[in-house]
Amino acid sequence: MGIPAVTALVKTARRGGRRMLATLRALPRTIGWAGVVVVVLLLLAAALRLKGVSWGLPYSYQDPDERVVLLHALRIARGHPDPRFFYYPSMFFDMVGIAVWIAGHFISPHGAGLPSPATFLTDPTPYYLIGRGLAVACGVASVYLVYRLGREAFSRPVGLLAALFLAVEPLSVRYSHVAVTDVPATMFGLLALLLFVRAARLGSARTLLAGALAAGLATGTKYNLGMLFLPGTVACWYVYRGDLGGRRLWRLSLRALRRVALPMLGAFLACTPFAVLDPTRFVRDFYRQNQIVANGWLGFENVHNGYWYNLSVNLVGSLGVVLVALGLAGLVLALARRTRADLVLAPYVIAYYLYVSSWHALMDRYLLPIVPVLIVLAVRACAALARVPVFRRRALRVVVVAAAAARLLGANVLPARAAIRYSRSLSGTDVRTVAKDWLEAHLPANAVIAEEQYGPPLVPRHDLRYFTRARLSTPSYHIYKLRLPLPGGHDPKAHLAYLIRHKVTYVVLSSGVDSRVLAARAIYPAQVAFYGELARFGHVIATFAPRQGEHGPVITVYRLPPTLTMAVLRRTST
Repeated sequence: MGIPAVTALVKTARRGGRRMLATLRALPRTIGWAGVVVVVLLLLAAALRLKGVSWGLPYSYQDPDERVVLLHALRIARGHPDPRFFYYPSMFFDMVGIAVWIAGHFISPHGAGLPSPATFLTDPTPYYLIGRGLAVACGVASVYLVYRLGREAFSRPVGLLAALFLAVEPLSVRYSHVAVTDVPATMFGLLALLLFVRAARLGSARTLLAGALAAGLATGTKYNLGMLFLPGTVACWYVYRGDLGGRRLWRLSLRALRRVALPMLGAFLACTPFAVLDPTRFVRDFYRQNQIVANGWLGFENVHNGYWYNLSVNLVGSLGVVLVALGLAGLVLALARRTRADLVLAPYVIAYYLYVSSWHALMDRYLLPIVPVLIVLAVRACAALARVPVFRRRALRVVVVAAAAARLLGANVLPARAAIRYSRSLSGTDVRTVAKDWLEAHLPANAVIAEEQYGPPLVPRHDLRYFTRARLSTPSYHIYKLRLPLPGGHDPKAHLAYLIRHKVTYVVLSSGVDSRVLAARAIYPAQVAFYGELARFGHVIATFAPRQGEHGPVITVYRLPPTLTMAVLRRTST
């Protein structure tokens, strides 16, 4: 490149820079300072959610449910609309499936490579990035929607500050990194609440219908969001209360059924049509999923009060002590003032919290749909507190003293630090990758392995053909996957006699399972006995624990001696 060309390039860059600066200077006049703040908050939210979004790929170490979602989305992308799986509703499957189909036909060269089961097994990275990209978009959209909800319900400052807190909220940041249903469901739920608040304020039947449809989309993404019928009914009261006349409760019930429940059901069935077309499977999976969350999940056996656990562990861990306290104050204030927005939002938060806390499965992400609403109510309570005359002069001192005390005590006061720390943590190597490399280097080809969940991602023998077609060389093994233990159930494969009969030579355990089982020995006696058998008859040949800069569970590899037979097992056991 000659000197004249370089000079011309520099001049072009300068002109472009001047135009960009002029555009930025004009931005406040175009969208206002509040709009500029919202744009900055959206950029902050996107930065936190995009940082480390590809960590761990091509393996899904962050959440095993990702693989479940992507497998069913791939089925939809290949033209099979029935997911044949209803533990989750189908909306997010459809979203990811459509995105995968578009990528396969318009982005991938000549439309090859995507969507394909072979490419998903040999290189699933593009699929994960598509699903996670949608989760990031839904997380960023949720920040904008919480701004609009706060502004519509209370004031613009409330909306801006609520958007700031949601942008850095650790739970939202964390689950925006994985292709699961929680963040998309929260986004649709916020849209429904925004429309319900607006419908209650304006008395608009059309807005109420739009809110009901959005609530149906939320329910079609995650069943829990069917609770949105409650704020929809409150909004319906404000829209139609002038036409109800006598017998208001009965007439309100009929109106809520027609104007809220039926549109919600229609939107839900549009998302999950095979709930009607395949009713037997839908009822079976829906019942099983409800049984799982009602009876409990591995790791929550020693929690005896879900209401307190969700408050003191999940909400405090997500929002911090200050925001949780302000959120509770906001709920009390909402029930005291009872404005239209208060009566739309507060009963929904309370009812949803009581419902989810009645389960024995107490995952923090189950609370994500009400976390943004709690933030809005917390900011509203803070704004109301600042207007109280007695606090006007002392407010700054109270905040400073509380922040200093929390700093000294190491309390989790505000969520920003935890969100930033989480995004930064998505780097380095997972110990399961280290274990996988070691096993592939030291185990013989075609070894027979029994492996727990959350272990190294070894290639099963029956998937080797896909790697061969793709001209990829990888070791493969005969793998018996041990089921995840659940209260009241037992995997027949988790028994040494079974493993001997099926010629299993190696057993791979993960602390993601065994540490939680051993913490609740009375609940899993058969699984504990299995671990005892392994410790007695097996030989530990390798242990992989996370070192500095590594993540993941502790992986333990046992080798069953070739002399161990059923006769030896019976004799030594006796």
